[in-house]
Amino acid sequence: MAGHKILALVIQVRILTFQQFYMFKNMNNFPVIVDGREYWISRSIATVGFVFSVNEKQEPIVLITKRGKGTPNYQGYWCCPCGYLDYNETVKECCIREIKEETGVDVSYTLIEDNLGYNDDPDETRQDVTFRFIFYSSTYFTQRFDTSNSEPDEVEEVKWIKLDEINNYQFAFNHENLIKEAASKIF
Repeated sequence: MAGHKILALVIQVRILTFQQFYMFKNMNNFPVIVDGREYWISRSIATVGFVFSVNEKQEPIVLITKRGKGTPNYQGYWCCPCGYLDYNETVKECCIREIKEETGVDVSYTLIEDNLGYNDDPDETRQDVTFRFIFYSSTYFTQRFDTSNSEPDEVEEVKWIKLDEINNYQFAFNHENLIKEAASKIF
């Protein structure tokens, strides 16, 4: 029974957090009491996956998604697959899951070449703490894109682009510069 109450609390807090963010643009950590126990609600943990490979001509490519009308901001902008940490999940597992959900590409068997670090700057737009991972496969991914497991209208389009085409796209979240930084560790 306590598990159901905690799940209901998490759902209520997510709704409250969403409402407070969009109504007030910022919020402080706050406690809630469930069955006499105090739980603190605080900043969200997010991950972003920079997925690299090479195309048939052995040119470096990166996987990107176009944000759909169901996203809270930056609709129509491009980014790398990203999302929020679920309960009982590591940040690495989160990143792998988000990539699969948003693109259909399975990177669970690829080597994570490097962790690109994290961003915990509280002055950023959403106050998220974001962990950044780099995935690389020297074998061209032949999987078909599948966005059916993503949130409704979250992803409008998925594609591989050559690294020299990055400046042809309008990116959210400073991802164009992060792609370049991540690529410099591999290529």
